[in-house]
Amino acid sequence: MTYGRALRLLIAGFVLGRCPACGRASMFRSALELHERCPSCGVRHSLEDGAWLGAVAIGYGIAALFAIALTVLELNVHFIARAGLDPTWTIAALAIPVTMLAYRPAKGLWFTLLYLYGLGGEPDGTHGATEA
Repeated sequence: MTYGRALRLLIAGFVLGRCPACGRASMFRSALELHERCPSCGVRHSLEDGAWLGAVAIGYGIAALFAIALTVLELNVHFIARAGLDPTWTIAALAIPVTMLAYRPAKGLWFTLLYLYGLGGEPDGTHGATEA
């Protein structure tokens, strides 16, 4: 797989939540829940319990980057303090919804990474095989 194709798959998984195998269907059955298999190509998305932990770590990382950026901005501009709010608590409070909003894109990115490294899905095209 070329670097460009892998990058397109990662972006499609992160931004759109698309299946890393076909790119046509969404990996998500609901707001946060994955389809067990892709409705279009049949690649398996639903993995063992605990496979979502990487997505949680990525979501926390996105929220941490948001909090760091907001902290740097506050240190330079002081817009939170000028609004009469405590900067520490305001940034912490704003990071919570960012973590929740980042979970779905993080989950799409995580399962795309698993697919690209052969740890998730069925990249060899055996999606019709029965499991033992």
